[in-house]
Amino acid sequence: MAEKSLITIIIPVYNKEAYLKRCLDSVLSQTYPHLEVLLVDDCSKDGSLKICEDYAKRDARVRVLKQEENAGASAARNAGIEAATGDYIGFTDADDWIEPEMYEALLDAIRKAKPGSHMVQLMSRNYAPDGTLVVPPRREDGRCEVLARDDYFRELIMHEGDSSFCTKLFERDFLQKYRFAEGKKNEDFELLLRMMPDLEAGIPTVGMAGYNIRLSEDSVTRGEYRQELYEDMMYNAFTACRIARDHYPEYLEEGRRFRLVQALDFLLHIPIEEMRRKNAFYMRIVRFVRSEKTEIRKNRYLNKKQRSYLKLLAFSPRGVRSVHRVTMKLRGK
Repeated sequence: MAEKSLITIIIPVYNKEAYLKRCLDSVLSQTYPHLEVLLVDDCSKDGSLKICEDYAKRDARVRVLKQEENAGASAARNAGIEAATGDYIGFTDADDWIEPEMYEALLDAIRKAKPGSHMVQLMSRNYAPDGTLVVPPRREDGRCEVLARDDYFRELIMHEGDSSFCTKLFERDFLQKYRFAEGKKNEDFELLLRMMPDLEAGIPTVGMAGYNIRLSEDSVTRGEYRQELYEDMMYNAFTACRIARDHYPEYLEEGRRFRLVQALDFLLHIPIEEMRRKNAFYMRIVRFVRSEKTEIRKNRYLNKKQRSYLKLLAFSPRGVRSVHRVTMKLRGK
């Protein structure tokens, strides 16, 4: 690949006026300058589009794409993938920001990677809305280690791996074979599952914290309950377990644990008022948990607290949730 490889950075934009300038300044200040920045406006109702257009006037590397209707982040990303002309493609969310050396480090890693390493990744930091560091990077030793595909799959289903597309750089020819599932939640994880068979050379991973995530209030507090998010998460969990069964049988126990932990997360967050027989999804999850009594008892990867909650919820989900709600109130949570 030529020294001046072009990197396309796709940024979906929807009502991010308050954070967009910091994001764009961080992207355009990269130490690697050969960039194509695609700002995909998803029919913003605030001043986001004007900010995008102002930056495009000032910097020839910036292009603005306008969606005809508000269709969500996945559709905006897909529009960016179709329009990208770079040799490589990366993503940034409009309310996050990146470190100056991020894409230089990722480009160096993907150039040195073995053939068939279609993507590389680095570390991230998570910040609360008040600027407090909530989740530090896993490592910052600067080394690039190749994570085997099987190990990466295990990390994902054990909630240890990074499923975000914003910490990664992809070969354009590879990525353009795929599209994000539109109208779905948890779409990054879903697409990685589909990509998994093609990541046979492993995933080079740089020990550098290059991406900074601004957690929204909803991220911290769980915000408004949205059942469709949990439906998509459970779909992905069952898909991951099938993949483990068919391709990584050595990780089948981890896959079964993944389904149970996702089900537990749902049952601890669904409003008690929604725990009704007419809620078909809720009833399916309750029946699933009740059918997994042996797995709950024997799975080595469930911790004591998870095991206890699952047993109790299988017996009396509404009763357990009522007690749980009172306990959380007493603790001030």
